Formats: sequence, structure tokens, C-alpha cells
Amino acid sequence: MGLILVEKKSGKRIDLSKVLKNGKYTELAVPGEEYYLIDSATGKTPEDIKVTRSGNDLILKSEKENVEVIIDDFWGKCDDEQQCFAIFDVGASEGADAGQVIVTQVGKEFSSFPEIEAGMSGTLAEGDSFSPWLYGLAGLAILGLGAAAAGGSGGG
Repeated sequence: MGLILVEKKSGKRIDLSKVLKNGKYTELAVPGEEYYLIDSATGKTPEDIKVTRSGNDLILKSEKENVEVIIDDFWGKCDDEQQCFAIFDVGASEGADAGQVIVTQVGKEFSSFPEIEAGMSGTLAEGDSFSPWLYGLAGLAILGLGAAAAGGSGGG
């Protein structure tokens, strides 16, 4: 498995295994661009991805792959008028199908939501981070616990 940074508008596909330096890769943000970090085997966001804001940079980190992608100046080059978008796959959660979430420069901060679901769009405050797949998995765990409790309360 390898990770690929896709820049949809420009058509760039960067095989990170060929460009990493000490596990890191930096790409300068371009207004209007859509960024996807995908697993080459699944075509989806890696399940262990952690998304963080550090200053004006968007940092995408996979511990499993020992990869850190920095979208340099994501909150500096891009603004309300000319946004950048980072798009991530999320798992299904209670009452919500699997899909995608979008991080951009405008909208509510993700930290203000009790959970992140497919179809959401928002921004990150300085120092905030989230793991898209963990929100979906947490929703499924809650759903599973509820089903187990409901199943366990019936007697036969």
C-alpha cells in the first residue's frame, strides 16, 4: 500500500513514496484546489489519517504509513473569496451513510460538532485536529452497543 496526494483541479497525482523526505512532503496551497490523500490500494482516505491545523498549514498524518503531508499556507493562500478544499472519506455512523467531509477556510469549526458525518463542511481552529474515520467508527460502536443492549434486554 502507498499513499497518493491528489490535486483534482490541476490533475496532479503525487506518489508520496517517491517524494517523501524523512517521512514528510510539503505542497504549497493553491486557491480553488481540491486535495485528497488516498490509499493507492483502496482509493479512499487512509483509516488512520489525522487532520490537523498548525498555523496556516493543514497537516495530514498517517502513523501506519509514517507519512506527513503539509499543505503549506492552506489558511493563508486560500480565504473566504478563494477557498482551498481538503476532502476526506468518512465511515458510516448512526443515521448517516459513509461519504466525505470537507475542510476549508469558512464555516463552523469541526470542534463545535458533537460528531462529524458525511456531507459536512467546515474549518479547523488553530491546533485542532480530527480523524475522519474515527467519527464514523464511533457512531457504529454506539449503534452496536445500542443494538446489543436492546437484544440483551429481551428474554426468552
